[in-house]
This record gives sequence, C-alpha cells and structure tokens, in this order.
Amino acid sequence: MKSKHISLTIMAVMLIAAFVLGACILITPAASADTSTFSAENAATYLKVISSKPHSVFDAEAHEEVRQYLKNTLTDMGLTVEEHDWNKEDLDFTGARNEDGTLDKTKPIEYDIHNLWVTIPGKSETGMLLMAHYDSRGHTNPERDEGGSYGAADDGFGVVTLLELARLYASVPKEQLETSLYFCFTDAEETGMFGAKLEARDNQIVKDHVNFVMNVEARGVRGPAFMFETSKKNEKVMELYAKAKLPATYSVATAVYSVMTNFTDFTAMLDIGKAGVNFSTLDNINYYHVPEDNFSNISKDSIQHYGEQIVPMIEEYTSSAKYADMNYFNGEKDAVFFNILPGILARYSENTAIYLTALGVLLYVVALAVAFRAGKLKAKRMLAALAIVLGAVVLAAALGFGISYLTALIVGNPWNLTYLRVPSAGVPFAVSFAVVFILELVFCFKKFKKNTTAAADFLAAGLGLNIVLAALTTFTLSGASFLFFWPAFVGSAALVVWASVQNFALRHVFFSLANIITMLIYVPLLYALFLAVTIGGLLALNLLFAFALSVILPVCFLQGGLRTKKDAVNA
Repeated sequence: MKSKHISLTIMAVMLIAAFVLGACILITPAASADTSTFSAENAATYLKVISSKPHSVFDAEAHEEVRQYLKNTLTDMGLTVEEHDWNKEDLDFTGARNEDGTLDKTKPIEYDIHNLWVTIPGKSETGMLLMAHYDSRGHTNPERDEGGSYGAADDGFGVVTLLELARLYASVPKEQLETSLYFCFTDAEETGMFGAKLEARDNQIVKDHVNFVMNVEARGVRGPAFMFETSKKNEKVMELYAKAKLPATYSVATAVYSVMTNFTDFTAMLDIGKAGVNFSTLDNINYYHVPEDNFSNISKDSIQHYGEQIVPMIEEYTSSAKYADMNYFNGEKDAVFFNILPGILARYSENTAIYLTALGVLLYVVALAVAFRAGKLKAKRMLAALAIVLGAVVLAAALGFGISYLTALIVGNPWNLTYLRVPSAGVPFAVSFAVVFILELVFCFKKFKKNTTAAADFLAAGLGLNIVLAALTTFTLSGASFLFFWPAFVGSAALVVWASVQNFALRHVFFSLANIITMLIYVPLLYALFLAVTIGGLLALNLLFAFALSVILPVCFLQGGLRTKKDAVNA
C-alpha cells in the first residue's frame, strides 16, 4: 500500500500549494519610496493632509481646504489648473441634507459644484481621462450606519493616485507623448456623481478628445486594487489593461456589476459612450463611509497597487500613436478574463469562449463514453449522484442565506443581498463555508470509504453540472463562464486519463491539474466576492463553493486512492 500513501501525500501537497498560490493573488506590493516612479510613500504625504478632516460637500470649510490644497499642489508641480464651476441655482440636481444628517433627494442641492481639471498635452489632443472625487461621505444612512468619513480611502486613495501620476508626467515634454492626459478631480460624487455628470454634459474636451477613461475609487482602507468594471464590448480595453503589472481582475465581477444598481463617477462616462476601466480596493465594509475611513487605518501598499497597474497602462497609451484614434477602443465583443497566478492574467474573447465551451462539451461526452466503455461508470449510479450533487448545491445556497439572514437579525441590521454591514463579518463567512465543506466531506468519506472508485460517479455528475453552467453563461453572462468551464474541462480530461490509462504518474498529473486550476480560480475569487457583496451574498457564495467542491472532492478521493499496478495486484 506504499503507493496509496504516496498518492495521499501528492494530493495534499498539491492542494496546499494551490491554496497558497491562489491566496497570493490577493497580496499587494510593498509601498515604494522611490520618487523616480510611482511612490505610495510620497502619495501618503498628500493623503495625510487631505484626510485630516471630514470634507464632504456639507463640511464647507474643510471641503474648500481640500480643493485649494489640490489646486496648490498641482500648481507647484508646474501644471495649469482649470476650475470648472457650476452654481447650485443653475442646476436641477437634488440632494440636500435633512436636519438628522440624511440625504433628501427631493430637495434642491444647497451647494455649488467645483471640479479641478488639468491637461498634460501630447502630440495629439486625443487622450485618456483620469478621474477621482475629492469629497468624502458626509450624509448618514440610518439603516447602514454611514456618514462622517474622513475620506482617506474613499476617495483619498483615488485622489492621491492621480496626484502621484500627475507628478510623474508634469515635466514630460509634449513631443514625448503621442497622446494627451487629462486629470479631473470631481466634486459631489457622494451625493449623486454630480461633478462627473456635469463634465460629461458640458466639457467639450471629454466629448471630442477623450477616448479612454480611468476612474479610481476605493471601498475599504486596504487590500488589492481591483479593476472591477469596464465599458461594454471591452476586448480592446482589455488589451490595454493587460499591460498592467500585478493585474487583479475577474470578468465575472465586471459582468455582475454591470447588472447591479451601484454607481460611481465612471457611470457618467459610460452613459455618454466612453470606453475605460474602474478601479477600487475591496476591504471590510465597516471601513467604508464611516469615521474609521481615516489615515491611521490605511494601507500604503494598496495605494502602490493602483500605481503598479496604472503606470504601465499610461506608458503604453502615451507611447503609441495608434491610441490617438478616437475610435480605437470601439470593440465588437467582450473579453473573458481572470487571474490564474499572481501577476498573471488569462484573457480571451467571447468568440473563443464559445469555441472552448463547444470543445469542453465534446471532451465531457468523450470522457463519459470512455468511462462507460471501461466499466468505470454506470448510468443509474451517475444519475443518482447527479441528484445528490444538485441537492448539495441547493442546500449550500439555503444554508448561506440562513446564516446571513440570522446574522442580520442578531446585529439588528436589515438584510440586504449585496450590502450587509455587520461586525466581524469574516466569522459567519468562515462558518458558512466550513459547514458546507465538512458536511460534504463527511458524506464523501462515508460514500467512498469502501469503494473509492465510486467517486467517479460524483465526479462525472459534478463535471456535467459545471459544463452545463459553462454553456449557459457563455451565451448569457460570458464573463462568468470561466468559473465553470475550466474546472469542467480539466476535470473531464482527468476522467478520460483515469478511465483509459493505467500510468500512475500521468493520472496524478491530470488529477492535480484539475484541482490546481479549480482552486487557483476559486480561492481568491470567493474571498474577493465576499468582500464585494458582504455576507448578504452568502447564498451566491455558497452556491459557487458547492460547484467547486463538486469537482475538487471527487478528484481528491480518486487521486488519494491511486495505486501502482504492483500494489493493486498485491492488494
């Protein structure tokens, strides 16, 4: 039985390695003090001033101090700052504050709008617009316990990122830039994205000369800076984003965000047909729109991560005349993309996703045919396994909903699917996943204890469920298709090898690949989605976790039970 012990060791090592590598995707780069390039340490000197007081549109004095500080800082860099101002009397926006601090969207605004605009000219007037808002969250939301933010992250991170980028390019001669750079520090984002809406409405440069927009936001004081939203038909957009160093993005996030009711300044630019990307940290929601969003809690490493991604994109954009074409980013298809290893982005088109899905369906059919022919699968057993797997998925989703709803009741907050603020939210998240994992693991031990090969029925069932979902999402929400396709594809290949080849090492290679690919996709993504949707989304998170386990657990039992021919005969 020596080979079985070897199999268990290989399986355990591969699982641990895949988990660690997946978690490393979420690691942020160390803050740099080198001012010859993007320096988070230098950016933090701006941030300390900007976030010294709450500076919402309702904190008039502090709000004006921040605006003047930005203007003076940019001027000291040798840049010309334009003030784009609108009087409240000339606007039909609503968003006055009630006596209790809440926002009243029925009353006309009681503040003027003041944006700051900087142009760094290139050979072509066509250029990239970089945006961040300088107002902090000032109004309260009693149901979410929000208000009084110092704006260190939201959107101090965005503002100082733009300041640092402006510093880097302030003295670059026009002749060295093929395209222009435009910087806009917007006002009144927190009360209705008003500053961005006015630039989109009234700024002729935006309309005629901007072909790419980069918005920098933050939700939480630390963590990776995710590129979480793109414009539609983003194949050309993603070609530029692929130049980023240490990319952090998943097309499932951009696909889901596109159908949600969340808005940022980027929305105003999307509404007038601009192409581009939207960045944000993802962190504990209890540091978002609250006084805890202050300088003492921020991570400089998160600021550095913005720069590591954005600087290479700007370098590429300003170094090639092809980007001077206003229609350059007009794509025909969306892209599918995801982090597969730290710093490595997998990316392909919707059309490629269709071809891959067709290939995946074919491979799954071949896997079933080979396994049935070899006597490794039986139709009746496989159908029974499919019913159990479907039941496990439904139960996992129900458990997630139950835990999130119960947690909301305990803390006294209204339950919300994508925004549930609770203290120590990691506890119900961990409990939910642990219960699902333990229940499924115990079931597998009991089911496969005497007959490890019975796991093949459950693997075939899990692969079938994933390939069906891959096909459905390919044509309805292509950005999510990779979640189901790659585990199903590599798992089907492993099933073919297991059913038709007796080579001990080759079987291990394919089983290891199936679990490594699945875990590299799911480990960082599930945690990122938890931060994004909060525990209100545990229903969906548990659902995805169950889909992953439908491949991982059967593969583990099959791989752990592998033996060499010699050991099998001796047994």
